[in-house]
Amino acid sequence: MNFLSFDSQFEAVLRYLDQGGYVIYPLIGISIWMWYLIIKKLSMLSNWRKQGRGTSHKGEKYKIMTEFEARRTFDSDLDKMILESLVQKHQNEMERHLQTIFVLASVAPLLGLLGTVTGMISTFEAISRFGTANARAFAAGISEALVTTQMGLIVAVPGLFMGQLIRKRTDNIQIRMEIVNYVL
Repeated sequence: MNFLSFDSQFEAVLRYLDQGGYVIYPLIGISIWMWYLIIKKLSMLSNWRKQGRGTSHKGEKYKIMTEFEARRTFDSDLDKMILESLVQKHQNEMERHLQTIFVLASVAPLLGLLGTVTGMISTFEAISRFGTANARAFAAGISEALVTTQMGLIVAVPGLFMGQLIRKRTDNIQIRMEIVNYVL
């Protein structure tokens, strides 16, 4: 019985999304890609935190210092360059895909706006063909306009929020990484 309820709800969602016209498919693709990157970044940040547990160091410091100890030459200038390059490498790893998340979240409302425009064009075409007496003729265009606008915002708002959350956590970790540079 529960399965039937889920199945009927899933079909209702598909019918609703189908009202959004062809613009809804890129929006769904952007949403899937964006959430994949968000989950990937959150997982990476979680792994950075877990690495430091059970040691006297924070995770990112411990990881960098472990790599540094493996490459250390005991020449202070060269060791400083090695440490700086390791910190930079890990900072670049932290930044990876973050800008993509923001771009995808920013493109979503623009695609929603494109759907709004195409839906309104469809509406005006229906009005010019059938007049205003036939409401069904132009309801599909209005529906397309509203569904795509809504979906663009549904994708964008949580994406921007999660991007900011990841940015804040990444910045905090990067600040702690910079402190490692002053060890030598």
